[in-house]
Amino acid sequence: MRRDSFLGVVLALCTIAAPAALGQEPPEQEFGLLLGAAFPSHKLTGLPQTLDRDSLLLGVRAATEVQNDIDIFGDLTWARLNQGVVRSIDTNEYALRVGPEFLFGRRAQFFLAPAVGWGFFNLSKGSSFNRALGSFGIGQRILAASSDSWRWEVRAERAFGGGNSGAKDFTNAEVLLGYSFGRPPRDSDGDGVPDKRDKCPNTPKGAIVDADGCPKDSDGDGVPDGIDRCPDTPKGAIVDQYGCPKDSDGDGVPDGIDRCPDTPKGAIVDEHGCPKDSDGDGVPDGIDRCPDTPKGVIVDEHGCPKDSDGDGVPDGIDRCPDTPRGAKVDAHGCPEAPKAAPLFEPGQKALVLEGVSFDSDKATLLPASQVVLDRVAASLAAWPDVRVEVAGFTDSTNTVKHNAKLSQRRAEAVRDYLTSKGVAPGRLVAKGYGESNPIADNKTKEGRAKNRRVELRRLS
Repeated sequence: MRRDSFLGVVLALCTIAAPAALGQEPPEQEFGLLLGAAFPSHKLTGLPQTLDRDSLLLGVRAATEVQNDIDIFGDLTWARLNQGVVRSIDTNEYALRVGPEFLFGRRAQFFLAPAVGWGFFNLSKGSSFNRALGSFGIGQRILAASSDSWRWEVRAERAFGGGNSGAKDFTNAEVLLGYSFGRPPRDSDGDGVPDKRDKCPNTPKGAIVDADGCPKDSDGDGVPDGIDRCPDTPKGAIVDQYGCPKDSDGDGVPDGIDRCPDTPKGAIVDEHGCPKDSDGDGVPDGIDRCPDTPKGVIVDEHGCPKDSDGDGVPDGIDRCPDTPRGAKVDAHGCPEAPKAAPLFEPGQKALVLEGVSFDSDKATLLPASQVVLDRVAASLAAWPDVRVEVAGFTDSTNTVKHNAKLSQRRAEAVRDYLTSKGVAPGRLVAKGYGESNPIADNKTKEGRAKNRRVELRRLS
């Protein structure tokens, strides 16, 4: 076979092998076969013949990875070296080589392969010799499926020292094509990234990883993509082992985002998970059976107004929450004032205003007092010729001076209320009498209560 024809076959086979670069990771260990051509130097025999034939080369090869992109390989080859025009001199070469292989790239990897070794040369003339060898090759490893690979290589082989053939140092050339059966690199967690490159060697099964073998987590919830059943979890949400948001109160807003994590079942919430309360009665929308409760009304657990006295005016806005059953009331829940009647019976000069009361030790009228005073105002309006003195009294609990001042303020408070209802100020005189003129015993609770009073005294 001519050198150019054999080289053409080798290159054609390499071209066919190139599309096989569909493999996975480079192998951790490999063992393969070599086929190629050797081109012996004419110095091999010491004769001046020129090279006219390429020669068959066969071999086996083994390699193991020592670190990323560096292998240690060894090969054993046999070549039938044809020397001379009439093939009068043939030499069998048996060679063993060992050396590093430096690889570049990922799938179709170029490499540099320096090596040292030993060769045994057996000439057809019956002589033989041994030589130390040094070689340097360049080529390409093309990964195939299951970490197998094709390879081609061109290398020069230098033999050193003398020999009984008469030749000293000489250099042979070789072109090789090989196929290796590879052992895939270890991948302890099965994520597709070998242990040697895996920065996260304990990735859980099924997780999608990046080029470094670390789990991807698109939504940042701590559960890797591929395992995450809810890959679009909003930021900040607390998730279960499947990556799905937890929602302890079932309001549709995940824990971790929910600012009101104890929302009662059925409540309508805002985007923060807090209950909406359209009428502001403290019972959330969705649970509130009376969603249009007026402001200030006291409601029950269903959000409906309470009406303790049954007068139709809800607690909270009812100014008279203890109205007797059946009494007609005004808009404030207080009994409607009766028709105006004279304040004083014929010959009567004084009238105690039963029901007019104040905050303790203050001159502030309690709401219930308004009912009585409204009747007084109506009567005075109906009897415009009547002038009265508003007389205030206290019990003897405090000092005489204090009680005098307190009774005066309370009398003025009643007078001011009546004028606010339309009674002319000139018809009213306010005067405090303190603890004088008791009508009951101040030594008893009941007696003191009676002595704390307001009287109307007719002046005309």
